[in-house]
Amino acid sequence: AAAEARKLHRRDGHHSMRNHLRATCNGSQGMTTRQLRRARVIDRIPNIGEALLTGRIGVAQADELAAAFANPRVCDFLPAVAPLLLEHAEHLPFDDFKVCVQRWVMLADLDGSHREMLDDVAGRTARVSVVGTAVDVAASGGHALVAEKLIKIFERFCDAELSRDLEARRAEFGDEAEEHPLPRTTAQRRFDALEAIFDAAIAALADGRAPEPVVNIVADEDTVDETFTRAGLLLPTGDQIDLGDLELDQMKRIIDELTADPARLVDRRCETASGIPVHPVLLLQAVMTGYVRRVVIDSPGRVVDLGHLQRLYTGSARIAATLLSRHCSHPGCDIPTTACDVDHMDEWAADDGPTDQHNADVRCGSHDRFKHRRRWRSRRAPNGRVYSIRPDDTIVLPVGERPPDLTRDEQDRLAHRRVAELIARRRASGP
Repeated sequence: AAAEARKLHRRDGHHSMRNHLRATCNGSQGMTTRQLRRARVIDRIPNIGEALLTGRIGVAQADELAAAFANPRVCDFLPAVAPLLLEHAEHLPFDDFKVCVQRWVMLADLDGSHREMLDDVAGRTARVSVVGTAVDVAASGGHALVAEKLIKIFERFCDAELSRDLEARRAEFGDEAEEHPLPRTTAQRRFDALEAIFDAAIAALADGRAPEPVVNIVADEDTVDETFTRAGLLLPTGDQIDLGDLELDQMKRIIDELTADPARLVDRRCETASGIPVHPVLLLQAVMTGYVRRVVIDSPGRVVDLGHLQRLYTGSARIAATLLSRHCSHPGCDIPTTACDVDHMDEWAADDGPTDQHNADVRCGSHDRFKHRRRWRSRRAPNGRVYSIRPDDTIVLPVGERPPDLTRDEQDRLAHRRVAELIARRRASGP
């Protein structure tokens, strides 16, 4: 950064600092770009360099912030929100932090992200070709809801192929099935799932039936209220959406309102269940679309609360528990929530734990069993992340992360339990 400020690259005839770095460090273009962006954001926002130097964040987190700073439409907003983003960088898993930054960039630059979305839609393309003797399928463009729909459909067909393999193995080996490998690898099942999608499309052409709902959009109350109200929809009155002027006057009002205080955007949510940021324009259009389900969350991130009357997380309780997580909560596990169990943090029987979203812990089968076998506990921090706690009360943390404050979660649980006990006593005493 100091060399760029002094324009030292000109001494050797380089036209830019990027060319100077490539010549001096003999690195790839991608590495050089990341180094240059990192230097610029640390020079402008020293807190990022301090967090990187002390080990509170890693290089990957710093590069995500540097990529956001490289966006000329939001770089002036970043210094104001850097402390909040650094907190997320330290305490959130990297994939979740990456989504957080992408979400903030989209909301801080609604106008620019809207133009990019329109360009992606206009430039959409796909192909099915043969490369050598193999099939090559590729697609690009479209927007977030299309991507999420395609992903969900593909996952559904992959699950169907997995079920076929499990049934075939069980039929062949009976009770000893789990001791034998499945007949196909995961990669082979994914290819066969794609072929099954094409076969199903041919079979469905005759009846022309529309697809069932497959997409969830998760948005916080403030985003829904501000976006819908300023676009001419007053939620709960049921007025019709006026999309005609959305890209002009109404869109400008939304942008002005949201960018007035960039720090407010850090904790905003408008994304698919798998974490793909969704432009508020698509959220509005989703109201009129049959295959999209809107999921509105409150400030603590709760969707439903079924109390203590239901022991198992099924139906809407399971959907609510899995929507706000994308993978198993065990540190380092990336198994998607669709293949996970939903367990209680406070046990339903032993600890009188309620079956609600705040008490839900989404873990894959093996880590769910591991948690109970090792007598681990789980607690949710104010940022929504679930932390694992060993029997000796040490929190499982990445290197460099400072322990989170879990006292509020404990207080909430005690208060929730007192309310549940009061309700139970009133019910027992009769009307």
